[in-house]
Amino acid sequence: MNDKIREKLDTLPELPGSYQMLDENGTIIYVGKAKNLRNRVRSYFVGAHNNKTSALVSKIDDLKYIVTANEREAFLLEISLIKEYNPFYNIDLTDDKTYPYIEFTKEKNPKLTITRHLSKKNNRYFGPYTNVVSARKTMELLNKIYKLRKCNTVPKKPCIYYEMGECMAPCINSVSKEEYDKIYKEIKGLLYGNELSLLTKLKEEMNMYSSFLDFENAKKTRDLINSINDTIVRQDVILKEKIDADVYGITYDDSLLSLSLIYLRGGKIILSKNEIVPYYFDLEDAIIHSIVKNYETLNPPKYIFIDKEYKDLLEGLIEDTSIFSPQKGTKHNLLLMAKKNSEISLENKNKIQVDKKRLALIELSELLNINIPNRIESFDNSNLFGDSPVSSCVVFIGGKKAPKEYRKYHVKSIVGPNDYGTMKEVTYRRYKRIKEENLIPPDLILIDGGETQVKACLESLRELDMEIDVAGMKKDDTHSTNTLIFKDKEYELDKHSNLFKLLFEIQEEVHRFAITFHRQIKEKSAFASILDEVKGIGPTLKENLLSKFKTIDAIKNADIEELKKIGLNDKTIEKLKERLNEEIEFE
Repeated sequence: MNDKIREKLDTLPELPGSYQMLDENGTIIYVGKAKNLRNRVRSYFVGAHNNKTSALVSKIDDLKYIVTANEREAFLLEISLIKEYNPFYNIDLTDDKTYPYIEFTKEKNPKLTITRHLSKKNNRYFGPYTNVVSARKTMELLNKIYKLRKCNTVPKKPCIYYEMGECMAPCINSVSKEEYDKIYKEIKGLLYGNELSLLTKLKEEMNMYSSFLDFENAKKTRDLINSINDTIVRQDVILKEKIDADVYGITYDDSLLSLSLIYLRGGKIILSKNEIVPYYFDLEDAIIHSIVKNYETLNPPKYIFIDKEYKDLLEGLIEDTSIFSPQKGTKHNLLLMAKKNSEISLENKNKIQVDKKRLALIELSELLNINIPNRIESFDNSNLFGDSPVSSCVVFIGGKKAPKEYRKYHVKSIVGPNDYGTMKEVTYRRYKRIKEENLIPPDLILIDGGETQVKACLESLRELDMEIDVAGMKKDDTHSTNTLIFKDKEYELDKHSNLFKLLFEIQEEVHRFAITFHRQIKEKSAFASILDEVKGIGPTLKENLLSKFKTIDAIKNADIEELKKIGLNDKTIEKLKERLNEEIEFE
């Protein structure tokens, strides 16, 4: 059992659902159901088993699961997934990196092809299929029934498929658009489980051939009926309406967005996936970006189901798709299923992260011989070319980011690039306030820098008569942290350890926060200088504009009515817009 499985076993919920076992290639090799996912799945990896189960377990490299409302739903989902994936572990499945589709091409004389690359120019796709073998078998059957062309280009004379009775030969026989549209509709119905009408028709043909003693054609028709029964198996439908829809479940915390997506095609669940997306400040942007990016290259379904609180975010963003927030019935239950899976996915992610970060904090305490530092504060300066010097402080509690505790600092007493002076000023201001207001001090201060910055921080603490451990994150020649400086000693880091990953995250976060703040200050400064040049904008209007719009782009794109509300008249607005346009063109 690998570490990946061990981590997931520790976070399995005690809830009903369907679980899927994957091999090292990411192929689903077994699907099961459980009244209690935790107990059932863990049972595979403990105790003795028969040879069949042992063989299965030996091939498991990863596992996934979908939580359901009850055991009955788990059973229905299991049946649906088994029929979709055909995932018996003793069957040799191909290694499909992406799911194949059957394409009904948009040409004068269309044909069926297998593709993994969907295009918005051609929305006539069927699938996805769990592997290319299944897709090819289905396509071969459809070609036997509907006799579409097989050639890449229409030839000038009939080919062998025409002689075999497997092609309509559009090279010599004119086939109307109406006939092709009819074929497309029949194929669509057949692949969505409406095969009864076709089977009835074929059985009538078989009986007709038999009545005329044409046993050869009767046998061919019988074989075709058997192929349909073997290849296109009726799926268990979740919705009576055989619609295509994507169902999104959304859960989030202060820094992570959990997105669970259930693919519903022809009224049945065919795929599901969970995604954890880190975000910093704007949750809505993260939600929009994460969902819309799914449809940058692929054709969206007719419907998207999502909680009503997010419905307005997507309205009008995804072409040819209606956004719904079902409040009752089966569709609402699907939404609840997606929501539950997103919640559990986030819980598991956080639990795994917390466990790893807890281990990282223990490693840090053992390395430096200090108490486990639950609260860590880290500082970084940003003073490119000595212009608009600023500093930032980020806080990690229990190894996790605590964005509400972050602080920004304008450097007041230092002019020009001076790492020692800047760090001393900022850390003095930070811990003077903590001491005076009796706030919670950190267990460890991490400085993004070497000995100079560490000494500056220690000097500030001595002046304040405070004792806090201070370490420096020193970078190598490739700007990668490889050493911790602590009490005049250097401690090398194992780049594969949990500790290194935590320190890297802290260093990246404090650097990002400082650079972002520095850029905001630079832009605001440029904005303010432009406002000084516009006649009619005095100190009060200038302050109002800076407070309201923040950036040059924001005021450049502002409505005239918005500017009037702040107090600008038409003439001043015209001059301001002209000056801003000049600035944008100059940049």
